[in-house]
Amino acid sequence: MLGGYTIGYLYYAITLYIISGLLIIYIDASDLGKDKKKKKEWKISRFIGWFNIAAGVLMWAFDVILN
Repeated sequence: MLGGYTIGYLYYAITLYIISGLLIIYIDASDLGKDKKKKKEWKISRFIGWFNIAAGVLMWAFDVILN
C-alpha cells in the first residue's frame, strides 16, 4: 500500500452534474421555451437538466450517508 492517500473525483462529478443541470435548464430550456414549435425539445431539455441535478444531489447524499 502507498500510505492511504487517494485522489477522489466524486466531488468534481457532483459539482459538474449540478452545474450542468442548472445551465441546461437556464440556457437551453429557457431558449427552447420561447419557440412554440419546439415543445418536445423543451420537455427533453428540462428532463435532462433535472435528471443531472437529481443525480448530483443523490450522489452527494449517498456520500454523506456512507462516509
